[in-house]
Amino acid sequence: MNRMKKSLFSLLALSVVLAACGAKEEAAPTTPAESEGGTQTAGGTDAAPADPNELEYKSDTSPFTFRQYFYGTWASNYLWKDQYAMKLVTEKTGATIDRFLATGNDNDFLNTMIASNDLPDTLMLDWNHPQVTKLINSGMVYSLDELIDQYAPNFRGLLDEEMVKYHSVNGKLWYLPNFYETKDRLVNGVPITPIRPYFVRSDIYEALGQPAIETEEDLIAFLKDAKAKYPDLSPLGMESFDVSMWGFQGSLSMDSLIYSFSPNHQENRIKDDEKLLTYPMRDPGFIEAFRFVNRLQKEGLFDSQQLIAKQEQYEEKIYGGQYIVSSAFMNNIYTMYNPKIESTIGADKKYVILNPLKVDGQEPRYPAQRLMGWQGFFITKNAKNPDRIIKFLEYAWSDEGQMDLRYGTEGETYDMVDGLPQYKEEVKQLELSDNAAWYNKYGLTASTLMWRAGKLWDDAEKRDFMKNQPEQYAAKEMIAKYNFDGNALGLDNIEPEGSTTEGVINAKIKDLWNKTIPKLVLAKSDAEFDKVYADFIADMDKVGAAKVEKVMYERHIQDLQKKGVIQ
Repeated sequence: MNRMKKSLFSLLALSVVLAACGAKEEAAPTTPAESEGGTQTAGGTDAAPADPNELEYKSDTSPFTFRQYFYGTWASNYLWKDQYAMKLVTEKTGATIDRFLATGNDNDFLNTMIASNDLPDTLMLDWNHPQVTKLINSGMVYSLDELIDQYAPNFRGLLDEEMVKYHSVNGKLWYLPNFYETKDRLVNGVPITPIRPYFVRSDIYEALGQPAIETEEDLIAFLKDAKAKYPDLSPLGMESFDVSMWGFQGSLSMDSLIYSFSPNHQENRIKDDEKLLTYPMRDPGFIEAFRFVNRLQKEGLFDSQQLIAKQEQYEEKIYGGQYIVSSAFMNNIYTMYNPKIESTIGADKKYVILNPLKVDGQEPRYPAQRLMGWQGFFITKNAKNPDRIIKFLEYAWSDEGQMDLRYGTEGETYDMVDGLPQYKEEVKQLELSDNAAWYNKYGLTASTLMWRAGKLWDDAEKRDFMKNQPEQYAAKEMIAKYNFDGNALGLDNIEPEGSTTEGVINAKIKDLWNKTIPKLVLAKSDAEFDKVYADFIADMDKVGAAKVEKVMYERHIQDLQKKGVIQ
């Protein structure tokens, strides 16, 4: 095992970035006859680079456009709207991305595109989404190896061997994952927040004497007092519930509670003696977290409408400070919700973080493992210019592309300070004061979406975060005290492929669980809660849960092998 292996990219970072500083001048189109919309045939117009080691994307920077579907209807900040970073990418590469989101449900939209073979040129899709196997096995996407070998051989030298090994399927790399992190990033970067923490409205917390809220009983007592004093507000807000979107926890807000009620939840699922990796719903602590939400509901502290509310409705209430306590992605609280609250209803009403709950005297444990990647960049067989797209991807993955994506242009949007990039003051201030306006103007971090670890920008990010967002940094450190590196547990990508028998069973169980969660939360008594749960377990077993748990264990072993944890 060599999990301490440092990314090859990090070693190259400084030298390539320095080379990138003057690269903007090279962006003039060289083959204007190949107009936007793309009539160029694959590989038909490329000129051989003068330097054989030069990245191939520089050989043709004529204008072309490719369409890209992003899996996630919330991602309006990532759309191309002629922002600064998007213009810079076009200037450097000739590429313009016609990026679009689903209309309606993401899964329905994706499934319809696949069924009708109406895929766009590229996809940004979770690399472990069930449809990925179908895309690969049905020949609907290119292998990146094929395109790299033919059009961008120097790209291969930029790819981390560990990442390629982990993400290869049938010996080939079919997508490039963003957010594949190195061990160095996990240990030395900005502290990771693997759960949605809970926050309290600061004026209410102060009005009630800022009581210690460390246990589930403390939280209930506080919410009761707060509800009595502020009856027009909702006591507790949780993010939307949907097992198909967020996983078996149902709502991302459940993670914090689950790891308070079951600190060893992940380990509890691994049954080596039985060669099973069990469903999380079998863990008693996991279920007790749902029983706690049921108790909140019974005591009038949880609005059952949240079980069917959309994420947008939830966020709207946070913007209005309508929850006494709410759970949210930490960065959204500090860069979106709180700034809006301060400018509209008053700075005294912004949200401040609460300590994680300690149930039965246990400290929570959060699996802040290295991300094995989030979304994959897929090039479909419908792509009109796969040669140009793979070269664009080469640019996006290069240190030059990373700096453009994150910081823009030296002297215009950032300066080098003590060897690290730093935003110009006006860029930084807009980012901190109005994140949505910052995206609309600059589009930084949103242009290519191909984030990857790199010591230069990881160090700069940590320096800036500590300096510019001390409140959020302190909150992250408070949560990070309870983190542990769960990478070696081997629990990534363990669900069976959707097209297999076990995959079909897994889909049925997800549907069953999705329908069971509201029944658990709305149960009128513990006896009713227990019966609903027992019926669900019986139904889950009846449709074949054990078969899936056996496959999940096999995939768990494969995950350990791919990570080099076991041979």
